[in-house]
Amino acid sequence: MTAKLESLTVSAPATSANLGPGFDCLAVALDLGNAVVISRRPGPLEVRVTGEGAGELAEDASNLVCRALAAGLGSLDGLAVECRNRIPLGRGLGSSAAAICSGLVAANALGGLRWTPDELLARAAEMEGHADNAAACLTGGLVAVGRGPVARPVPVPEELSFVTVIPESRTSTTAARKALPEMVPLADAAATLANAVGLALALAQGRIEDLPSVLEDRLHEPHRGTLVPGIDAIRALVDGEDCLGATISGSGPTMLLWCRRDASDRVVAAAQAALARAHVAGTVRPSRPSAAGVRARWTGGADLRLARAVG
Repeated sequence: MTAKLESLTVSAPATSANLGPGFDCLAVALDLGNAVVISRRPGPLEVRVTGEGAGELAEDASNLVCRALAAGLGSLDGLAVECRNRIPLGRGLGSSAAAICSGLVAANALGGLRWTPDELLARAAEMEGHADNAAACLTGGLVAVGRGPVARPVPVPEELSFVTVIPESRTSTTAARKALPEMVPLADAAATLANAVGLALALAQGRIEDLPSVLEDRLHEPHRGTLVPGIDAIRALVDGEDCLGATISGSGPTMLLWCRRDASDRVVAAAQAALARAHVAGTVRPSRPSAAGVRARWTGGADLRLARAVG
């Protein structure tokens, strides 16, 4: 059946990792995403990038989507790949995870490889260097990632929403990781672990009123704050009512504001004003958790979610 189909569209969501105390083990998929359209036609590989990264990202086999595709298919001759990007680059919103996961799921579908979800996650984590963003990207929703890697879903209360504060400046994951100390005090590790457990329980039990007390991190955020423009102004928005918390998204510099769904517009306006006062150029957008992870759709066919893509 696959040979009769002409093209495949794969969509992948943005992700926010760490979520405060969940360093390298918690992440959530967001309602912003990229799409990759792959068509079969005679000739060598062709790559086109539009949107975010156009004129900057490689338009050849070294493109991250193509590298993930090649990990499953080998030769990419006979393919035309169009990357339609909406996820900002270098902002801590999982653009690399989206590229890798899109390529791997596309290879799985195009090559009939029948990789399982666990195998897809393992391959994505190997390419990415960590599993949190990839896990949320592949499965959607909010996930806790353990050794293996294995992803476990964490329920997200319906009344919870987010606001992403995205500075124009970028932060590299490498630089952000170099900012971290090799060792941390035992008390800081224990406090952060307690908050991570408390966060998972608050979400699972729908107790969003508990979020202000469990979002503090002592492992990575104190060392990365200088990489986030306007971080003090953004954190000052947390009032325990409309805005329940502020966490660095991945390596930054994006900040994720946790808020009540009915307060989202007010938090957006407050964040825009805070950026202006801090003289920080950036974009503020309301964001909802995305229940959908990577999706693949054949031209003219029905929607194929991950479970069907792996057959």
